Amino acid sequence: MAHDQRRHFDPLHQLVKTQYGSESGAYCDICLSKLDGLVGHRCSACNIDLHDACAGFFKETTSFFAHPWHTLKLSRIPHPSASSPFWWYCNLCLEVCPPGSFMYRCTQCLFDVHPLCTMLPQTIRSPLHPEHDLRMVPSSGDCSACKQSLPVWHYVCPCAVRLHIDCASGAPATSCNSNTAGRPRRRTAVAKFLLKTSFRIAVDAATGGLGSPVLDVLAAVFKS
Repeated sequence: MAHDQRRHFDPLHQLVKTQYGSESGAYCDICLSKLDGLVGHRCSACNIDLHDACAGFFKETTSFFAHPWHTLKLSRIPHPSASSPFWWYCNLCLEVCPPGSFMYRCTQCLFDVHPLCTMLPQTIRSPLHPEHDLRMVPSSGDCSACKQSLPVWHYVCPCAVRLHIDCASGAPATSCNSNTAGRPRRRTAVAKFLLKTSFRIAVDAATGGLGSPVLDVLAAVFKS
């Protein structure tokens, strides 16, 4: 395989290395952040665009602590149709999954998660609760910081502190269950959370530093 190509999950196609223009308007179908002015990989036949870092880091299958029973497969979200009229949502942040984007899926359990959400550390230390480690677990209740209701997955301390993913970073809470399907919506609290210094250290530790290029891409996007 040529050095400027990466393997496509469909063996009939390859992703070709592409330099995107500064006003291309293209978004990565994995992290859903801008590709303007960056090098990425494209399959014109499938209309797939990916950051070089995302294409290299996110594998075809993965294991994830929030769904330990089965391997998750990187799959493309279809467009709603008469036979499949509903939208897909990430089971972690509850944000809508835009058609054409990639999600990690367990079709057996109907579990879906954004690729970026799989980078969230299972255990963190929050500036809002520095006394103890917080662990992401399925639970219910209201956030101890913003007092809003919590999604099933959030950070919890045994002393009953419960925090949204974005609240755990010390940032104001934002809605993660918007049904807006526009791609720019993915510049959300999850990406900002991952870029917080202490949480980036946790991600680097969990991935052995392999996730760092993806975080570098996100950092460049948020500076633009």
